[in-house]
Amino acid sequence: MPVAKPAHATWTDDQWSAITRGGQNMLVAAAAGSGKTAVLVERIIRKIASSEEPMDADRLLVATFTKAAAAEMKERIREALEGELVKSPDSDHLRRQLALMNRASITTLHSFCMEVIQKYFQLVPLDPGFRIANETEAELMRQDVLEEQVEELYETGGVDGRFWRLAESFGGERNDDVLFSLIQNLYDFSRSHPWPEAWLLQTAKSFEMETLEELEESEWFLAIRSDVRMELRGALDSLRQALKLAESPGGPKPYAANLQDDLALIGYLLEVADGERWEHLYHAFQGAGFGKLKPCKADETDKAVQDQVKALREQAKKQLVSIRDELFEREPAEYLRELTALAPLMQELVRIVISFGAKYAEAKTEKGLVDFADLEHFCLQILRSPDSTPDQLLPSEAAEQYRERFMEVLLDEYQDTNMVQEAIVELISREGAGNRFMVGDVKQSIYRFRLADPGLFLAKYKSFAEQETKGLRIDLARNFRSRAEIVDGVNFIFKQLMNENVAEINYDQRAELVCGATYPTGAETGYQDYAVEMLLYNRGANAADDDEDDELSDANGTSSADSLDSDEGSGAPTDSALSDLRELATAELEAELITLQIRKLLALDGGDRPFQVYDKRTKGMRSGSFRDIVILLRATQAWSPVMMERLRAAGIPAYAELSTGYFQATEVEVILSLLKIIDNPYQDIPLAGVLRSPLYAFTAEELAQIRIAGTASASGATGGQGFYGAVLQALEPDPEHTPLGDTPYRLSDMLRDRLTAFTERLDRWREEARQGSLADLIWNIYRETGYYDLVGGMPGGIQRQANLRALYDRSRQYEATSFRGLFRFLRFIERMQDGGGDLGAARALGEQEDVVRIMSIHKSKGLEFPVVFVAGLSKAFNQSDLKSNFLLHKKLGFGPKFVDTALRLSYPTLPNLAIKRSMRMEMLAEEMRVLYVALTRPKEKLYLVSAVKDLEKQMAKWSAAMEATDWSLPEPMLARARSYLDWLGPALMRHPASITLKQEWGLAVHTPVLMAEEPSRFRIHVLSGGIQADLEAAAGSEGEGEREVLLSYLQQAVPLQKVSETEDKLESQVSSRLNWQYPDAEATGYFTKTTVTEMKRLKTWMPSEEEAEALPVGPAAASNSESAQSSWIRRPRFLEARKLTPAERGIAYHAVMQQLPLSADIDHEVILNEIAAMVEREQLTEEQSNVIDAAVVSDFFRSPLGQALCRSPRVQREIPFSRILEARRVYPDAIDTSSANENILIQGVIDCVFEKEDGGLVLLDYKTDSLHGGDGQAASERYQVQLDLYAEAVEQIWKRPVTEMYLFFFDGARIVEMSKSSDGSGAV
Repeated sequence: MPVAKPAHATWTDDQWSAITRGGQNMLVAAAAGSGKTAVLVERIIRKIASSEEPMDADRLLVATFTKAAAAEMKERIREALEGELVKSPDSDHLRRQLALMNRASITTLHSFCMEVIQKYFQLVPLDPGFRIANETEAELMRQDVLEEQVEELYETGGVDGRFWRLAESFGGERNDDVLFSLIQNLYDFSRSHPWPEAWLLQTAKSFEMETLEELEESEWFLAIRSDVRMELRGALDSLRQALKLAESPGGPKPYAANLQDDLALIGYLLEVADGERWEHLYHAFQGAGFGKLKPCKADETDKAVQDQVKALREQAKKQLVSIRDELFEREPAEYLRELTALAPLMQELVRIVISFGAKYAEAKTEKGLVDFADLEHFCLQILRSPDSTPDQLLPSEAAEQYRERFMEVLLDEYQDTNMVQEAIVELISREGAGNRFMVGDVKQSIYRFRLADPGLFLAKYKSFAEQETKGLRIDLARNFRSRAEIVDGVNFIFKQLMNENVAEINYDQRAELVCGATYPTGAETGYQDYAVEMLLYNRGANAADDDEDDELSDANGTSSADSLDSDEGSGAPTDSALSDLRELATAELEAELITLQIRKLLALDGGDRPFQVYDKRTKGMRSGSFRDIVILLRATQAWSPVMMERLRAAGIPAYAELSTGYFQATEVEVILSLLKIIDNPYQDIPLAGVLRSPLYAFTAEELAQIRIAGTASASGATGGQGFYGAVLQALEPDPEHTPLGDTPYRLSDMLRDRLTAFTERLDRWREEARQGSLADLIWNIYRETGYYDLVGGMPGGIQRQANLRALYDRSRQYEATSFRGLFRFLRFIERMQDGGGDLGAARALGEQEDVVRIMSIHKSKGLEFPVVFVAGLSKAFNQSDLKSNFLLHKKLGFGPKFVDTALRLSYPTLPNLAIKRSMRMEMLAEEMRVLYVALTRPKEKLYLVSAVKDLEKQMAKWSAAMEATDWSLPEPMLARARSYLDWLGPALMRHPASITLKQEWGLAVHTPVLMAEEPSRFRIHVLSGGIQADLEAAAGSEGEGEREVLLSYLQQAVPLQKVSETEDKLESQVSSRLNWQYPDAEATGYFTKTTVTEMKRLKTWMPSEEEAEALPVGPAAASNSESAQSSWIRRPRFLEARKLTPAERGIAYHAVMQQLPLSADIDHEVILNEIAAMVEREQLTEEQSNVIDAAVVSDFFRSPLGQALCRSPRVQREIPFSRILEARRVYPDAIDTSSANENILIQGVIDCVFEKEDGGLVLLDYKTDSLHGGDGQAASERYQVQLDLYAEAVEQIWKRPVTEMYLFFFDGARIVEMSKSSDGSGAV
């Protein structure tokens, strides 16, 4: 029975109903700023404090979205109870409720799940001492489990097995990262279902189709058919509008016949699309097309109207062609064959995902851990009866106990729940009329990327309105946050944008906001203008941009095949860089607009008083400050730094909580490099970075001296020891031996002392890393080196110190997990960086600082600000998720592409097409809700900011919206949007405030009748031409200033002003500049770095021998590469091949020749033993060892040359070198050009150089070429250039002559003596 509202109550009628009604399930649709939290708290207090029907606080379950919200709600309830107790000090019931507040279940759903598991852990079963794994720990465990699982699958799967086919189809080209991501994504996605394994199996089973009838009954076909109908209706609307214009005065009347034929065609296709047969639709589209337009007489036709008709018809034509090319290029039977071929791969994928889930669960159980998803699923397992099925959810005894305990279940932010959480709530809620009280706003559901399901809210929103027996729906539409200008503006926009087909909800009268806030007006505010303002910067028609006309291609994709060999990013870095540059230029322009407006608002340049804002504490107006202003962006990663820099340059303090940049911070990179060499000092780049950093401040020249001294101190090659080996060798007291051609080199005493201090401290830190905690080690480094204090004195020192503290804190968090050790910590950091992850710059600013805040729209949800700038409105929506080779959808399941591994091509399958289109529509609905959240944040003033390419063209597009006859914009126009501006532009073109703007741009001036009395107020400003003013200001500097300004705009990709066409005197200069050609064009065809092998090829024009000859092998190579290789790298191809290639044979032979111990008694048995030892040391595989002919190697060592090698006092093998040569010696066609003397870097690896007993140097190179029965002399000729270059390198670097050169061919054990070229230069 309804409770009468007290006369003194300030609650609205709807709020009072939400507070007092009960006895059934209730859904409160609380719009932005409607006071839902206050309503929820008041409902709880009235239930607890009621004297008529007293209820204990612990008999309510109140679930909030965040712990902070739960704590705030609990505190507000406690304060309210204390207030009631003051009124009724003798109330034992109120005292009891205050005592029970600590036990009250006012918490998040995750915390409630934890409570259930702790109480009923024996039912799972789970170790009662379990704890929640943090994100770092869980990620490391998942990676370890997945690596082990995939490695096992490679070993046992068989080359032709399902797993290998799956890896070839959906793995990466270079490694298995893509496959790993797919398995983990599918695992996580399935966990948002109450029955994850059942969903996976059922989804895989849906690919098992045998007939076209099954295909036509599938959800995929139904989704596509619905989408086709919507697009065809859009084409129909465009053609009707074109026909209306064609028949108007001045219109191209001959076009009317063509347009009527086009309308008939689209009408016929719509009729077929309403049917149920794919084949009928396929055949209907095969002959679908528009005819050629009839000619028009120029003197009877208005050219502008004619062009408008053509544009509308072309738009409809593009839609038709897009549908036909994407969906109906292939016959239905072909789609069916693809599904049949994919069915076994989907089954294999599901099997792998389920197996991964089991192995991951086992690993967590061993460590007594659970993750956040486990909390929900374990709780559901406890509350769900064993007799439950995916179609029928039955409560367990534990669930029945909770049903008895909780008199009411109250859920805040209900629009952001998922299906697992819904199942949990259903099991603990009472049956029948129900006892659920759900509060939320589906218009603010913006967490679909976290697998939230707004469909749960929408289903109840519709059903509760249609049948009150299912539940009671109450709409809280009154907004107590914003001024009427904001409320009216939001209503005007979203009445046009939000409809059920595109936005998933109608913005009807019950959804509209009603202004409930009371603000001072008129003289109290100084007659300030609170109208919503749109600031548009016209970038001009020539501005470079990505947002061209082809919306359809981005919207729907393409059905053409994609090459698998074009990896992500392959061939596209230039496009990506240009796109980033254009985006940053746009951000700069918008930042400038915002900067000027803020300076004007706060009167920073003098003049009028600052903008006045209402202060709730003083209940009066005050001057605005920086903290009253916020800039909202859809994504902050790229734009926030630009905005901050521009604002700060203008004297406006600004702050943004960046999500990236932490690992790129210099101070963090230095400490991470130091940690890397503490873990393993044999890492050249981190070691050099630490020595060059302010920690030790070695100069580049000093590092070179260390390398030289280390080389001079070594008795053998140092290539395998790296720079740290050179450091240790440079510190040796006195070298006993020197390499070939070198003389001893000693460091200065001062440099030696500094280097000794470094190595001693490094050794101590390495000992601490082995014995102590990582966090202590990091803090000791800060303390001992003084680096923390040093960075504090640098520019941005506060932020730098915050970053170092964050690294220390994160190491402590890491050690709180089940993992330990520096190596694993660094491994996790590297994996995060490889995956594009970042930790975000450490927070170095308090909440109350007087700064302009820049934040993402998502971060702003639930907050409010006096003045809001919404920027980046023309930034394209992020559709990267739609480009994946494997899409996922809760309802439509898997959406893989069909991959032809033989042709290396991929095609979109029917599921892929259906899911892609559905995901795009869901993305648009989500983006519309994000825009709603942004526009409902301001309390007093809202600015919409956008830089627009070719505003005139855009406005012509937007003006098509004026033909709409009802409030909502046409659905196809909404569905084609690529940015927020594609919605806001057409909406505002229908507002009376746009009349002046339309007059200025020569557009039709009329306002739809529906909007003639529109109460909302907008002001639209168009700015352009600021660049010209900059140029004029620089004109007084003799042209130099103009050049600098022009250069800055070119670097920023900002459009320049047109030069007057009458300035003929500039024509020759412009022509000269545009026709300029680079004078050394031939040099662009030369590589600045090449190899000896490539030079040999240029000389002989013969095919390349094994490229592997230039690669180091054996332990030296392993030590250099081991740290850089990720354990996620795919197996080397030679491990996958059934037969070794010639290059792989060469690698095997070179490895043996490098590792064999040199002694006079090398025979067949010694060689076999060494080969076996190399296999044992994993320097060779079993397959490689089988190709080594030990007899041939033995023959070489029995030869005079082999004996001389064994007797040599000094031998160096696998010697890398680099040299500079002139281009004329490398490229024959460069001899007579200006580039002849350009420097080219040459790199190579010499197989062997040894010193004979008489002191002469012998150069030896091994070849695995097949001689086909020859003596090797002919084959050796093509290696003349190579040997000459090797000899020249040895002689010039070591300053000793090479007296003999030999080639040894393993084919037939042939030794060929070589002589230097007649000119002795080895020139090409």
